Order: sequence, then structure tokens, then C-alpha cells
Amino acid sequence: MSKSDGLPMASSLQQVVGALIFGSNRALTIEDIRKCLHTVAQADPEKDETIKLFAEASPREIRDVVEGIAKEFSRINIGVALEEVNGAFRFQTQAASGRWLRNLLKADRPNRLSRPALETLAIIAYRQPISKSEIVAIRGVTIDHIIKILMELHLIRIVGRSELPGRPFLYGTTPSFLEHFGLSSLKELNELEPTLQRSKKSERVALHTRSAKKESENESDGSEPSLFNQTQAEADKESLIEEILMRNVEDEDEGDDEGEVEGDDEGEES
Repeated sequence: MSKSDGLPMASSLQQVVGALIFGSNRALTIEDIRKCLHTVAQADPEKDETIKLFAEASPREIRDVVEGIAKEFSRINIGVALEEVNGAFRFQTQAASGRWLRNLLKADRPNRLSRPALETLAIIAYRQPISKSEIVAIRGVTIDHIIKILMELHLIRIVGRSELPGRPFLYGTTPSFLEHFGLSSLKELNELEPTLQRSKKSERVALHTRSAKKESENESDGSEPSLFNQTQAEADKESLIEEILMRNVEDEDEGDDEGEVEGDDEGEES
């Protein structure tokens, strides 16, 4: 027990790290935890050896402790898990217990994205940074309305401008996207499906040129645009959708489509 504050001394680094993650109002990175250990050691007037030892823990040692806690929670299976989201760690309830938690908290079923919105989000997630013309080339329909909705939900954002003619905006996902789908980082998407990684710059230039030419031809002959301008587009789209949907923590088999966020292709702005 510490003489200065009357608090009992933690018996292990695991005990301290677990308490920090549980007590925090946000997800903690390894550096957050390490900084806290250092700050407490520097402020300790008694220079306690245990506190000093905790402060000397390396990032690798702290990560090993976090992973050990996660494995222990997974083993006992009590409905709570320690997850890494966007490079930080937090305790969260497991999706399998969602229906009972919603009842306890009197929470309505969360709004879900429509299928077209999920398709667009999946394409952006895998191919970011990506322009509207590239997304349209894959989906075959205009996506202005969907882009607006996804930005309002803070799932995507403008990340820059392309070097293609006209310098169109480039879109990418946000930290909120990683949190919503339970991803530790964007690298995890490429691990899920490496063949859908971001295309090369030369391929994007060629795609943009083909899309512009096709639009010009359609305008001149009055024909409707082709549903898909890429040979592999439909297969890519289906794979993208399934990978993203499988990451969604919501129980898709519960209830009906009430509360679905709009974003259908119909009524989109051109």
C-alpha cells in the first residue's frame, strides 16, 4: 500500500493496463498507456520500485499485456471483448448480446445503410483515395446523393484532389468508418481481399479517359450509359460488398428494413 495516498499497490502490469483501458472514456493507444505509466512514475514522491518498473515497460511489453488480456476475455466468453479499433484499444460488448443490450438500454435499432450506400462505401474503402468518376465506372450509376449521405454520417471525407484532368476530389474513409466496422486499421481490408487493393495511377488515368470518352459518345448518340464500364467491375463489386457486410457488427437477420438510411440509386442527383 502506498504511504502517500493510501491506495493499494497493483500486483501486475496487466492489472494496471486493464484498469486504464476500462476506465478511459476513449480507446487508448499503446503510447497513451505508456505515457500514463511514465507520468505516474515521475510524480511518485516515494519512487516506489513497482511503479518505476511499470514505467520501464516497452511498447512491445505493453502490447503483449494487452493481447494477453484480450485472450483471457475471449477464453472466459462473458460477452465483453478487448478490441483494437483504429490503432487503439477498448472494451466493448460482443455483437451476439446486442438484442438484450438494446432492450436494457431502451435503445432503438440503429439505422442501417441501404445496399447502394454500402456498395459505394465498400468501393471507397478498398480503392481509396478514389474519385467519383472511378466509383461511377464500377457501379454504373451516379452516386452524388450517396456521397452526400456518407459524408453526413462521417463515414467518408475528402482527402485531396486527383492529378487527373479537372482535378476532381478524392474520397477516403474516416476513423468513424473503422470504429463502425470494428477494423483495427485499413490494412486489415487488404488482408481480407488482397486482389482488391488500390489500383495504380496509370490504371486510374486510363479509366478516367475511357469514362470521359464513353460519356461523350453517349451524349452524342443519345444512348444510355453502360451499366458497367469495367469487365471485372461486377465481380469486384460483389466481393467488396460481401467483405464489408461481413464486418458489420449488426445482426442483419433481425427485424425488417425499418430505420434504413436512404441512399438508393433512385432519386440521385445527376
